[in-house]
Amino acid sequence: METGSSKKYFKIGEVSEMLGVPASTLRFWEKNFPQIQPMKNKKGDRIYHLKDIDLLRNIHYLVKEKGMHLAKASKQMRRSADLSDPKLELVKQLRAFKEQLLDLKKQLE
Repeated sequence: METGSSKKYFKIGEVSEMLGVPASTLRFWEKNFPQIQPMKNKKGDRIYHLKDIDLLRNIHYLVKEKGMHLAKASKQMRRSADLSDPKLELVKQLRAFKEQLLDLKKQLE
């Protein structure tokens, strides 16, 4: 699942697959990070916007890749809402570049 496509909204299963974490982890992060506010349809299914996915990627980077505790990661996310962390921005740019390369690879196959 690529966020580089024209698709703007994603179900929890799609986001789970994108980030490589279980859906339960996404629901857990939603409770611990107030910035994550997916829409819900009439059935109560979560629908994530690209902005939510970017935030989740940043949380994934802090918690899973840097090994930060949730409380510290939450504090970092609140702080970075005001001041953009250059490392998080770089990771975001690198992921976008990776997606572009994967798209090109698919086109060549």
